Amino acid sequence: MAYKIVITCDRTMASDYHGLIFFGFSACLPSGTLPDWLYYPLFCPSGKHDSEGRLLYANCGMRKIEAALLADGFSRNDIVVAHPDCLDKVIGPETEIVSISANDPLGIGPATSTYSELWGGEGRMAIMLRRLLRDPAIRKYRPFVVLGGPGAWQVSVNPEKRRQLGIDCVFVGEGEVSGPKLFRRILDNGRKDIPEVVTGEPVPVERIPDIVGGTTIGIIEATRGCARSCAFCVPSVRKVRSRRLENILREVQVNMDEGNTGVILHGEDVLLYRSDGLKVNGDAVVEMFERVYTAPGVQFVGASHAALSSAVSSPQTIERLARVLELGTDKNPVNYFQVGIETASPKLIGRHMKGKVYPFEPEQWPQVVKDGFKLFNDNHFVGCATIIMGLPGEEREDIEQTVELVKSLRPYQSLMVPLLFSPLQTTRLEYSAALKKKDLTPQHHELITACWDHNFAWFPPMWVNYGRNKNPLLRTAMRLVLTHGARLVKYRIHRDARRHGARV
Repeated sequence: MAYKIVITCDRTMASDYHGLIFFGFSACLPSGTLPDWLYYPLFCPSGKHDSEGRLLYANCGMRKIEAALLADGFSRNDIVVAHPDCLDKVIGPETEIVSISANDPLGIGPATSTYSELWGGEGRMAIMLRRLLRDPAIRKYRPFVVLGGPGAWQVSVNPEKRRQLGIDCVFVGEGEVSGPKLFRRILDNGRKDIPEVVTGEPVPVERIPDIVGGTTIGIIEATRGCARSCAFCVPSVRKVRSRRLENILREVQVNMDEGNTGVILHGEDVLLYRSDGLKVNGDAVVEMFERVYTAPGVQFVGASHAALSSAVSSPQTIERLARVLELGTDKNPVNYFQVGIETASPKLIGRHMKGKVYPFEPEQWPQVVKDGFKLFNDNHFVGCATIIMGLPGEEREDIEQTVELVKSLRPYQSLMVPLLFSPLQTTRLEYSAALKKKDLTPQHHELITACWDHNFAWFPPMWVNYGRNKNPLLRTAMRLVLTHGARLVKYRIHRDARRHGARV
């Protein structure tokens, strides 16, 4: 059955990642690091879909666009959220719009560009987007192609790439209000007078619709935007909103009805739910987690991002969350946050991300990080932290300070992800120079090695706690990867570091 509006994504996003959300970051691994026959079954198995091609669980952003269209009066019979491998089942002569969500359409996001630069190869998200746009159904029926999602900015500033890819319009920003307007304009006018780039207006919290279908691993938006205003980060330019608890609970129920068994609460800093500026509202945060965790059918509740400064400024909130979520028990041994360390340099913190450390001062940041990781560890939370190398103004001393900080965190179960600075359009550092492999100093290699030594020490116990999936093939494969693959990668990282004069 063909639909008037088809909402889809590239293949790297059409997966439930074995129910393990951090497996989704494997999409940043460039082609060539693992053969596709191993990568996709191991990290990115195909998402479930019905016989007509409808995705059972979809990216949260795709579900929001679906919900916005329905709330605006579009017919349920005209819209489908489809698996990218099933476009032949949903695209036909009646199809007028194909809306594609993309995280990293050109493979130039910070994580993808880091590993492509260091290891070679092209980002899988870029490869899969091209494959999607070359789908025979799209080529045959030539619907109007709209590209949106977190990575849409990459194509919005590159008209040549838009033409090469065959994208008619790029939608940047929030879509719940402006998206339906654009779709109606396309349906009314065809390709006539449609801008190549459309910027969505900020959406008032009361106009963010509730999803009507299951999301990937039960991801639910708790807050939107970030008030910390880091100079390198896109979300810092967005207005901060907290969704009403009743809306969150309705979306929990939708996910349970669709067969999910848990929920991931999403926010750039979930600890700022219903906050007063950057002051943590611990009661509201704990109430949200408790109400979600005790909702019928919910077996686990996770969160996407938290700020170390929020945690350290309100340690009692972390302690209360641990009790509410029954952490440290056989039922829920640990929980996870993605956090940003970025650098240990007070100088760089003060220059590029002073709001990140509030209510603390830049000079206190190294101690805040140590206190935050200890607080997490004591309460059975695992911090998965990013480190940015090559921030504008970085000097040798700044790198050495970060190496020292990473080494001091070894006692705490956590992950360190070293990234090369890559300027993003729409940020305050968009015209700064990116850090390339050829520019890495011995100190950079020492930092990379310190991060991966930390990770290799913690991968085995983390997998024991994190791997909820009982698939024996997955568990066997991961055991082999952690036992043999990690040893090989560690040897290569140390060898490369010594070649570049690092002290490892």
